Amino acid sequence: MSNSSSVVKQNFIHRLARDYSPLVLIMVAVFIAIFVIGAATAPNFLTVLNIKTILRDAAIVGIMAIGLTFVTLSGNFFLLSMKETAALSIIAFATSMSAGYGFELSFLFTMVIAMAAGAIQGLLIGLGGNPIVVTLGAAGLFFGISSWWSDNLVVSFRRPHGAEWLGSGSFLGLPNITIAFIIIAIFAEFVLRRTSFGRQVYLVGSNRAAGRATGHENLSMAIKVCIIASVCSAFVAIAFSAQVSSAHVNYFSSSFGSSGDMTIMVIATVMVGGNSIMGGYGSSLRSSIGAVFISTVDNMMVLHGYNSGPRVLAVGLMIVFSIMVFALVQRGSRSVE
Repeated sequence: MSNSSSVVKQNFIHRLARDYSPLVLIMVAVFIAIFVIGAATAPNFLTVLNIKTILRDAAIVGIMAIGLTFVTLSGNFFLLSMKETAALSIIAFATSMSAGYGFELSFLFTMVIAMAAGAIQGLLIGLGGNPIVVTLGAAGLFFGISSWWSDNLVVSFRRPHGAEWLGSGSFLGLPNITIAFIIIAIFAEFVLRRTSFGRQVYLVGSNRAAGRATGHENLSMAIKVCIIASVCSAFVAIAFSAQVSSAHVNYFSSSFGSSGDMTIMVIATVMVGGNSIMGGYGSSLRSSIGAVFISTVDNMMVLHGYNSGPRVLAVGLMIVFSIMVFALVQRGSRSVE
């Protein structure tokens, strides 16, 4: 028994030495130490109410990050139009609700628009367009449509309404948006790990040539993953609109939360979760954990009294830190091989 435990320990140490350089281990250890000290000294950090707040905030960013994870894993980098897709969706939903069409029709109407927005971007990317250029252009287009549609005004609808259960309802003490986040995360992980579509996502993301050789072109994959990302953005937009019974094109910009632009927050979540921006490596579970982590850091800084500037800086530093650690790990793995 002692021999087997010794072998397990040696294998663990060997894997650490093989995959992680001393610099990476030191960086991670320092980061964890700063996080633990900050959490331990934050007032009311470990209260039940505060933990529920952390999970709710994580759900809003995390659901969008799960959608973006499909795009990243497929090797199509990022969608820089996540915020603008959410803006278009929230205006569509609130406009439909204010016109009296009810939650079900408004939900369906919004999702159709989001799917069209995702399909357009996926088509252009799949045809060879640069994801950065395509999605930046799409971001401007969607934001312009949203501003024109709403006349850049707040679109409100009256309470009570059929969407309140999603926006402000709860079950077993947890907000419904948090429960939705958990369900979506589990379902997305199942799709990626246990279905042929999920395996195709990893295959195309890790090796385009191999994907083409097996009949999996990036055109159809790009369209599918962009639709998934857009639908996730629309779902968050609907949930947020249901909570505040209104919509505005700037709800998901830097004024949405003091931690910065929603697109940057979502990208940070995917990166902090340890997903490769080159595709083929990562999971929706990693992104979900990243969402909880970023939400926890932001909450900790709020409790310490930091304003928007340091909190935006913290998000940027976490992105840079994640890229550095992943690059060092990849380089270490290649050198060993």
